[in-house]
Amino acid sequence: MSSAHIKAITINSLKRPFSLDGEFVVLTVSDLLDLFSFQNSFKTKFYTLLLVDSGSGKVQIDHEIHELKRGRVFFIDYNQVFRFLEIDNFSGEAVLFTKSFYNLIYTGNRKIKSDTAFSHLPSFIDFTKSDIASFRSGIVDIKKEFKTSSHLNKEIICLLLKVSMLKYIRKTDNPEYIDFKTNRKNSYIEEFKNLVEINFKELKRTSDYSKKLAISANYLNSLIKEKLDISAETYIQNRVILEAERLLLNTDLSVTEISFELGFSDKSHFGKYFKKISEESPNNFRKKFQSNTSL
Repeated sequence: MSSAHIKAITINSLKRPFSLDGEFVVLTVSDLLDLFSFQNSFKTKFYTLLLVDSGSGKVQIDHEIHELKRGRVFFIDYNQVFRFLEIDNFSGEAVLFTKSFYNLIYTGNRKIKSDTAFSHLPSFIDFTKSDIASFRSGIVDIKKEFKTSSHLNKEIICLLLKVSMLKYIRKTDNPEYIDFKTNRKNSYIEEFKNLVEINFKELKRTSDYSKKLAISANYLNSLIKEKLDISAETYIQNRVILEAERLLLNTDLSVTEISFELGFSDKSHFGKYFKKISEESPNNFRKKFQSNTSL
């Protein structure tokens, strides 16, 4: 656990001998393990697509711990905090890429734009034996192209990467992803999500966001309720609590320091806010998770 804020890492900070302008790199899992100091947790400033070929162990993504198993593919989003635990003979491939690289080629189809298609994707999917073979062949093609310095290799990798991500999205079997329709309602919802991501520390009321979107708070709330089955206020609260949990689990910041970091006027206000959503105090949450991971 770090003594300050969670360390943010970029592809450039990995100090690889070669990446595409600090926006894209393919690594074997052994290379990934060598580059990261897994005594610590990291907040990534890139997407990670992780294919497990063999071995065992666990990956902690935010406060969820998942088993590493053959045929399982992980997708780690921007700003998620992760680390590996109990690794044994772990092998596979890791594809690291930024939003700008993925959107290098954008046709106007929101299904292949990272800011919309990747929203709330599951952290992992278990592929069948035949499906994982197809998925892996796509990663192999990406890796081959990455190792060349041929003309248009960025564009080719971008298109191959889109295919791999569409395969991942398709495996969710979630019509919210597969049948994504472009309409004004969806645009409001995506704009709201983006605004929350940027402003959740300062703005915590639905009306704060409805003003920015130039719609009424009631209309915004009805849109979020219809699409996400929770209120707009709950969505904002969940984002604040997620960040609070990240800081509680991955830093040594005091509860008071975390409350100021998240825009609360004092520790008491933050404590009540956290307990209302999580049904336990910030200190109890931290202690409970520490005791679980030390077993």
